[in-house]
Amino acid sequence: MEVSEASFSRFVFTTTGGIMTEIAIDSSIRGKFGKESMKRLIAIIAAAAVFSFFQFACPVPESLSREAMSAVGILLCCIILWVTEALPFIVTVVLIYVLLPMTGVLPFATTTLENGAVVQSVFNQSSLMVPIYCLFIFAVTAAVMATPIPFRVANAVLKWSKGDSRKIVVGLMMVTGIFSMFIADLAASAIFVGISLSIVEANNGVKKLSGLGKALTLGIPAAALIGGIGTPLGNSSNMLVISMLETAIGFRVTFLGWCIANIPLALAVTFLSSLWIVRVFKLEDIKQDAYLVVESKLEGIQGITVKEIKLIVWYVIAFGLMIASTWLPQINSIMVALIFCVLAFLPGLNLLTKKEFYESIPWEVIMMVVGIQVLATGLVGTGVATWFVNTLLVGVEAWPALLIVLVMCLVTLVLHLFIPIGPPVISVAIPLLVAVVSAVNMAAGSMVVNPGIVACIGGGLCVVSTFFPLDSIILIGYDKGWISMAEYVRKSWAPTVILLVASVIWLPIISGVAFPA
Repeated sequence: MEVSEASFSRFVFTTTGGIMTEIAIDSSIRGKFGKESMKRLIAIIAAAAVFSFFQFACPVPESLSREAMSAVGILLCCIILWVTEALPFIVTVVLIYVLLPMTGVLPFATTTLENGAVVQSVFNQSSLMVPIYCLFIFAVTAAVMATPIPFRVANAVLKWSKGDSRKIVVGLMMVTGIFSMFIADLAASAIFVGISLSIVEANNGVKKLSGLGKALTLGIPAAALIGGIGTPLGNSSNMLVISMLETAIGFRVTFLGWCIANIPLALAVTFLSSLWIVRVFKLEDIKQDAYLVVESKLEGIQGITVKEIKLIVWYVIAFGLMIASTWLPQINSIMVALIFCVLAFLPGLNLLTKKEFYESIPWEVIMMVVGIQVLATGLVGTGVATWFVNTLLVGVEAWPALLIVLVMCLVTLVLHLFIPIGPPVISVAIPLLVAVVSAVNMAAGSMVVNPGIVACIGGGLCVVSTFFPLDSIILIGYDKGWISMAEYVRKSWAPTVILLVASVIWLPIISGVAFPA
């Protein structure tokens, strides 16, 4: 999620009825723009063509409107732009706010329909809940990275392993997964990939040959992705799916409920994945000298520091208050996030500097989340998701609950294979899953499939995909060059498949406890 230059003579395109029919590009354009710019230009043209097709030419199915087709066109257009990074993520979000009202999917201003229903302005459709949580997550991440806590944990794993490289892989994957539950998963991956590879290099590991290097560059990012499922704070996508579910059908997933369902799931899947990884790679022994790399980071630090104590107390209180919001409506978890962000900068606490905080915030991710909220509202409002379910999943109301959950997981997994970025997958999958659950429960007149399962699938399989090294978190390990693409693809599928199987089995069992009706 991140040009040799000669003049060009012309770039001409003509449209008929809004559909692109001819593109004439002078060959000298390649000299002007270079390869990378040509790819971006092609992606922009493809996105425009897809949008134009759905806006002007796509047949409108019975029971749907042209606005519904426009919403699909905008969604696909944005996915193309996000995946190819043809435009900055934030610019694509701005495009959403332009296209939705222009095509009539959502109004510019709040509108009252003839039936008395009020449709909010496109500018009122997104919630500040997710961006505020994101700011808190990134504040925690920056504060943790400014302390020796990660090195303390890694050092403890090394001492526990006693030179057993299998224990090192399992231990580092588990602590990465646990860290990822409480700080941004991208940061957890970066921290522990760096620590892990410093150990491998000190052990004289050779790229493409070291089994330990391969195992860690595959396993650590996978553990960070999976661990991010555990709490609502582990990944910004978790708060996005919680917000989308409540907006769509009014079902509230509590902070504690999410943790009850997903912490055991994340821990189990991370552990099983680590066992797979130590089995499929031949791991070399670790020399005692390699441990000194981590120990050297702790030189001169006598015991736990005052800053570490303040950070732990600050976070435990904030996390405890967010859990308490499950029972005490007077405690608003968004307000907790805001207040504790402010507290982190107060004199005497000083957990963060302004520079550390600003450098930790990926504004493009936050803006993408905001844009997806608006886009999903438009999709749900036009009835596209319901039409899709009624057309392609005929008879889903009569299926056993376990089969329904399996199909929802498989649909999400397949979508993620074609859309490598988590939030755009969520923008497609969540409206579909909500439509499935609504249809099933409405037909039964009772809760056959708990809607909380939709949130868990959204935070899980919409985000976790280890089949190919395309996700930014996975790339942190793969880009280090310790494992070839061919070997990665042969051995990386297991964590995602384990998550799918575990989700199908675990979520129906725990959902009644975690998300009571």
